Amino acid sequence: MKVQTLPFTFSKGEIFTVRIITDHREASIRELSTLMKIPESSVSKNVKSLEIKGIVKTRKEGMKKYVDISDRNYALSLFEMLKTEPYVPWEKLVSNSSIPVLFRISTGEESFEHELSHVSTWRALNNLSMHGMITAEPEGLLIRDRYLSRFISDYSDQVSRKYLMGILPKDAVILWRSGYRCLFRIKSLSDIKPEALPKGTFPTALTVSPEFGIQFITSDSYYYFEPNLIELTLEEKILHTLLIDPESQTYASYALLLAFKVKNDIDMDLLMAKSRKYKLEEKVKIFISYIRSNGRNRKWPLPKVNELREQADLYGMVLN
Repeated sequence: MKVQTLPFTFSKGEIFTVRIITDHREASIRELSTLMKIPESSVSKNVKSLEIKGIVKTRKEGMKKYVDISDRNYALSLFEMLKTEPYVPWEKLVSNSSIPVLFRISTGEESFEHELSHVSTWRALNNLSMHGMITAEPEGLLIRDRYLSRFISDYSDQVSRKYLMGILPKDAVILWRSGYRCLFRIKSLSDIKPEALPKGTFPTALTVSPEFGIQFITSDSYYYFEPNLIELTLEEKILHTLLIDPESQTYASYALLLAFKVKNDIDMDLLMAKSRKYKLEEKVKIFISYIRSNGRNRKWPLPKVNELREQADLYGMVLN
């Protein structure tokens, strides 16, 4: 049976290699080979893969290569986990498909699993549950082991950042990200063609406002990326305007202008439901209350209704 592997996952051999290194810091490849009782070529392969992932660092001294844990936070978290709980069969628990499953449990971000089959996910969950690493609570699955939880939290952040940096344009500025999803901007004068953007990328927020008859003045183009995304809803385009800077009155005003412009087409229940994907629930509750009350129910960062009317005039809009 073939086990699905992803660039950031670990083989059992790699975890075993890290385990040995935790007890033998600055060991050479030859020393590790002797300790692990496997060929030097296999050790070198594991070390190279771990170095690419940022887990270990190496240095050469003459003909010898020495290996140690890197100083990255997630590598140190893994080191602490293996060192503190050496009796746990980590080779079985944090290898292959277990990592993206643990990412999803830790962050609530389903996009981490988009390349996994249902069978791989089920197998990983079953294995973790059997070893008491996860538990079902009213709020969902939780990681029980605090050392594992810390490592997964640190490592998932690194994987998210590295994945997005690898597929987005070099001049992209990520404004918000969660797992493999992100909102980013590029300069409008950029020579990047839309077809060159990764599949699952769509213009959003201020960039699509002209479609609704509002020409916001901006030198940036805004895009949202999500693996396997087919289209964006109107509600998400409004949410992405808020997401540019949730504490900014300026972007709250832009989102309100768009919302009032297309007020009859917005599904407020869908807007609320979609807000959970971006952890904007409280902001959107206030946002919806403001719209329904025509600005009478107002909390920061939403503008006073007379200020919003003045902005609407600038864009040739009349607020009802």
